[in-house]
Formats: sequence, structure tokens, C-alpha cells
Amino acid sequence: MFKTLFSIVCLVVFSVAASADTTVKIRQTSGGQTYENATYIKGKRQRSETNGGQMINVTQCDLRRNIMIMPATQTYMIQPYDQPSAQTSGTGSVAATQSSRPPLQGTTKGGVVTSTVTTRDTGERKQMFGYNARHIITTMMMDSSPDACSPVKMKMEIDGWYIDAAFALDCDLGSSYVPHRPPMTAGGCHDRYETKQVGVAKKGFPVWEKMTMFGANGAESFTTLNEVIEFSQATLDPSLFDVPAGYREVSDFASMYANPSVPSNPSPTNPTTAVTPTTAVAPTTQVGPKKAGIIRIGVVAVKSGSVAEGMNAANLATAVQTTLADKLKAPNVEAVPIQATVLNQIEAEARQKDCDFLVYTTVSHKKGGGGFGSVFGSTAAQIAGNTIGYGSTAGAIAANAATTAVVTEIKAKDEVTVDVRLEKPGAGYPAFSKQFKGKAKSAGEDIITPATTQAAEALIAAATKQ
Repeated sequence: MFKTLFSIVCLVVFSVAASADTTVKIRQTSGGQTYENATYIKGKRQRSETNGGQMINVTQCDLRRNIMIMPATQTYMIQPYDQPSAQTSGTGSVAATQSSRPPLQGTTKGGVVTSTVTTRDTGERKQMFGYNARHIITTMMMDSSPDACSPVKMKMEIDGWYIDAAFALDCDLGSSYVPHRPPMTAGGCHDRYETKQVGVAKKGFPVWEKMTMFGANGAESFTTLNEVIEFSQATLDPSLFDVPAGYREVSDFASMYANPSVPSNPSPTNPTTAVTPTTAVAPTTQVGPKKAGIIRIGVVAVKSGSVAEGMNAANLATAVQTTLADKLKAPNVEAVPIQATVLNQIEAEARQKDCDFLVYTTVSHKKGGGGFGSVFGSTAAQIAGNTIGYGSTAGAIAANAATTAVVTEIKAKDEVTVDVRLEKPGAGYPAFSKQFKGKAKSAGEDIITPATTQAAEALIAAATKQ
């Protein structure tokens, strides 16, 4: 039910290339938890840091490759792009034709689902990061007629402050947005979707946004606050966008997590993201005692690998995280979140929560027309944030919302790979490891849920056989 609403959200994304070096640090608060991420852009190169630099992804568009860097183990992995395809520029038009085609023979005509987007400039202004910020409130409402196949009544509000600062990774891999429409299949019921725009207001780059989702009864279902805590266009050191000196190259994800060696000195490329030795356990959510006969699986935060231009890596990881958390359940299996991100802290938290296994997951996205190129994504689509709600109705809603935000960016022939590894805490080797892939036949197809569901089912089977 979120699909059309999130398609509209993506239409308000603002992104324009600029030549100046850029540093943006964002704090996200959701579900009572706070996360900080940083993005550095210099021409055709970008550095993205999550959780204080514990995982780093460097995009080198000029060399057509991505570099994943793990400071905790002082390792890195190079992921080259595919060769570009001459058909890339035509993908958007083909997908648009597919998404707007009439229902197939045998479908039943349903009702009308109307989405209304109201944008209002309050007229308020204030200085933020040296820019004159505008206060704009965007309300998105979705309502269906009584005869609709999928009855829906919901509302989302984005209360934000925006500035004219514009930037993006200078990467010449073209992409175009194609609005999502539910797949056309023979048989069943088919609704007609209409969108209304009310009001016009100039947005820009969001420096503060509070997004609130309301349920059918008008009550808040969840909120996410995204706020820029640092914005700078000072010149950046080129070494930030290359492999740190002394780091060891590995060829697969599993090797990146093996044999942790935490440096005691700051990173030569970025002193602000040094990782120091520690045995303290990061703050964690409380879970109750494990019941007899139950297998408990700790779900470590999903990492993003290579992500094609136009796809928000954070949203993709969140979609897999929420879906995995929702699907990893069986009569004798339960999943609990692992909030730590440093290896020794992960295992300490797993022991604290009495976990029998840990699951490490990495998700990658490949453009159907060829080519990678991770870009700094707008925060407008990060509705689900890190509100996961393991084993609950809220978890299912969060999974649906997060996946929908990603589905709007899927183009025909796009591929998603979900790489999972199951291991016992302290074992140092995987009990199970496998990749699960999905390939889109048309634009807007959900290839996240099937691949992640298959991964969850395989993990459950492997854990119960041990």
C-alpha cells in the first residue's frame, strides 16, 4: 500500500552536480536510536562512512570501481564496474512504457487510488550553515474509492528546512526516474492510480527533515528525524578517496571480517575516523531470556556493497535489514538485533543476548544497462530508517515501507545480490554462506523481498540442522 506514496516521495528528490568539494554529516534518529553517517565528495570520487567510519565505501568513478574498506581488520576489497551499455539511456523510456501500459486481458477493473501531494512554504526563513533556509511542509495523502481492490487510507508529512546548496558525485553514468506502478498481470483486480499536486514551493537540499507516517486511524505509526550536523565545501585531501597505506586487499566479504586487527593510531587518510582498541560493548536493545528449545539468531547491521547510480545505498541496506528481520522467524527460531558494529563488540553483544548464531549480510545492486557508481542519496526516501521491530507487525510495516522506497528505483534488468553468512559467535568460520540474487523483468519490480526471503529460509534451515 506504500508503493505509490513512496513513488511520489522520490519525485521531490533534489540533486544537481557541482564542482566544489563537499562534506556532509547527517544524524538520523528513529525508534529512539541515533545513527551518524558522513559523505565526502571530490569531483569523480566519493567516500561514504557509516557508524563513525567503521565501514567505508569509496567510489572512484574515474577508475570505474568501488573500494570497500574495513578499518577494524585493515582490509579492503575492490569491486570494478561492468562495461557500460549503449542501451542504458533507453532503459528509462522502455520501463516507462511498461509501467504505463493498460491492464492485461482478464483483469477486473477496480476503483481509484488518489494520491494528493500538498507543498506549502510557510514563509519562515533562517540562517543554516551560511545559507538562507526555507521552511517547507509537504503533506502526502493516499485514499481509495469504496470499490478499490486495495483499500488504503494513509498520510505522511515531511516538515523540513531546505537550502540552495546543491551537489552530487560527478559520475557520467546516466539514469532516469520511472514512477512505480503495480505489476500488470492477467486475472485479479486492478486499480487506477491518480496523483494530484497542490501548491508549488522551491525545495533544495534538506538540512533538517522530520518525517511522520500516520495510519488509517490518524495516529502516528513512526517518525524519522534527519538533520545535517556538518556541511562544508572546504578542499578535501585526495588521500581520503584511495586505499589507506598498509591495508591488505581481500577478494570476498567473508575475508573482510576475519582476523580483526584494530589500529591504535589514527587512519593516515582520515584522523577523524580512527578506531581505537576497546572491549566495551555498544548500547544495545534489551531482549528477554531465551526460552528452552529456541534457536536465537543475532542479525548484524546489513552492509551495502557496490550500488549503481540512482540507488540509495542506505535505503537498500535498510530494506534488506527490515525484511530479513521480519522473515527470520519460525516456531523454534527467533531473531534479535545486534547493534554493535566492531567485531569484538558484535560477539560480546551476541553472548550477552545468548545468541546461538550471528548472520552477516551484504547487499549489492547492479544496473541492468551496465555500470555502477554509488551516489549520495537524498534523505527524503529514508522513511523506514532503522525502525525494524523484530517479529512484530511494526516490523512487517517497516519492511514494506523500506522495500517500497527502493522498488521505485529499480529498472528493467537490474540485479540485486544478497550475500549472507551464518556463524557461531567466536567460531571464526561460517556455518553457512550463500548468495541469493534477483533480476527485474520490468521497472518497479520488487526483487528485494524474494531474494531476502530465500536467504532467511536458507538461514533458518542451516541453523536448525546444526
